[in-house]
Amino acid sequence: MFVRSAVIWAMLVGMSATVARAADVRFTVSSRETFVGVPIQVEVIIENADEHDPPEFPEIDGADVRYLGPSTQQFTSITARGRVVRSTVTHVYSVVPQRAGVIVIPSIAVSADGASTTTEPTEIEVKKSDTGDLLFVEISGDRESVYVGEPIDVTLEIWLKPFASPNVQLSENEMWRTVDRQRSSWGPFIENFQGRSVDATFRTDHRDGVDGTRHRYFVYALKRRVWPERPGTFVADDIRVVVQYPLSVRRNRFTLLGGRYEIAESRPVSRGLERSPIVVKAPPSEGQPAAYAGAVGRFQITASAAPVEVSVGDPITVTLSIKGTGRLELLRAPRLAAQESLTADFRVPDEELPGEVAGVIKKFSQSIRAKHDRVTEIPPIEFSYFDPGAERYVTLKSNPIPITVKESSRLAVSEIIEGGGLPGAPTELTLVESGLLANYDDLDRLLTQQSTAVGRGTWGVVASGPILFGACSLIQRRRDRVAGDSGFTRRRSARRNALSAINRATGDANESSAAGEILSAVTGYVADRCNLPVGGVTRVDVVNSLRVGGVPDELVGEVDGLLGDCEGTQYGALDGRSVPDLIERARRCINGLEPRKF
Repeated sequence: MFVRSAVIWAMLVGMSATVARAADVRFTVSSRETFVGVPIQVEVIIENADEHDPPEFPEIDGADVRYLGPSTQQFTSITARGRVVRSTVTHVYSVVPQRAGVIVIPSIAVSADGASTTTEPTEIEVKKSDTGDLLFVEISGDRESVYVGEPIDVTLEIWLKPFASPNVQLSENEMWRTVDRQRSSWGPFIENFQGRSVDATFRTDHRDGVDGTRHRYFVYALKRRVWPERPGTFVADDIRVVVQYPLSVRRNRFTLLGGRYEIAESRPVSRGLERSPIVVKAPPSEGQPAAYAGAVGRFQITASAAPVEVSVGDPITVTLSIKGTGRLELLRAPRLAAQESLTADFRVPDEELPGEVAGVIKKFSQSIRAKHDRVTEIPPIEFSYFDPGAERYVTLKSNPIPITVKESSRLAVSEIIEGGGLPGAPTELTLVESGLLANYDDLDRLLTQQSTAVGRGTWGVVASGPILFGACSLIQRRRDRVAGDSGFTRRRSARRNALSAINRATGDANESSAAGEILSAVTGYVADRCNLPVGGVTRVDVVNSLRVGGVPDELVGEVDGLLGDCEGTQYGALDGRSVPDLIERARRCINGLEPRKF
């Protein structure tokens, strides 16, 4: 019997088994040759790995690297050997060369299923592409400065010199088709390309070329309302336009399917934003209320509660409705656990509240519990925001909510012990001597010890099912966390992103702009580590987050001093703060914070 059970169990396990395949790591580069400013795409492909760590892409001398995110594919097939599952996770990076010559993509280390794989270094030949006066890219806004989180209408203009020869001149539509949309970086203007047609306007204008003479240009304008999330220069590093500029053209024989001409030969030219006239400012730390959580705009707050008649300890759901003009999806709720007027009489969980946006209102809900029956109302709840028009902080208070709290009812122990039985219940046992209901009275035989022997093999078969299930659950949970936990991904890449941003400030000749980049890098690092919205994190938020996380006061003071000096240098309030000194202090702060949990 045991042998038959073991065979059946083995058959069932074999039928449902997944054929194991060893993890495989591959590395691809879209091209080994490119031009200055023209990106190439690098992919790290991980196949059939139960779990893996996202690759740590190294910095590249002479190029900027941007992580474009992962993509996952899975294919399942049934074979004679069982169910075969092939899974592929591809991590995609964009590498934009900044100088001509040879750049080297260093070795990339990938850990998959406990084994480490290292790719070979790869050389990329970068050729100089003289843009000259063929292409200009400019950005402008309806204002010269804006606060973090405040909306601004911006316009991206692409000035493209028409291709012309003695016999051929391309139209504005034909020239627009030379813009390489896929290889260009559009920043917030990527939304202009989401529909069937590009959301852009066109005009013809003139400007001085590199030779000092005026030339005719096609000007393509893309408009977008944006909410800057970081202080400093607005999106100067996020936009680069790549154009496959014609060298020769020929007549299109299929004119019904396109323009009159088609490009026979071209070369790529690219240009990014050389400067941005829009300055993004952080709300001032001076005079910032304790209840401030990063809101910028103009708001109103109301509060409601249900139920309003409770006993001590019963949950009361408090709903805050915040109406305003700011970017509501990033709006954070006031921290109720920090409001002493509320915590004096109520138990309040200390947690970040999710919210729901409906039109111009965002609602937050929290469950609180009265501590005693002397409570008569839920006190006003404070909400602070920064008004960019008046350039001052405003603190609002919700309306108090009357409630009735009764003393909790108690059940005496005597009521539990001395409670009577059910009415009419029999109080005596009756002996039944015959029939199916007869009482069994052979006590000696009944109390005889009986035992059943179970062998080790049986126990092994029985235990293997739960063990396999538990192992698969743990592996799947790890994979789901890596693939779906955006906070986990942000924390893992926080240091790399921050140091990359600091390195970009190294080559910035403008002290104010460089200080802004360093400030954004450090505040962004803390936001990534704490999974906070980037746009709402201020210097005060950084200090509070570090202190709550148990970071030593000495290190917190060093970070606070660095941010203060960056703000002062950015807005001209301090003299003599060299950018190299700020960069070195920023790296020291981030390296000091990295091993700490907060």
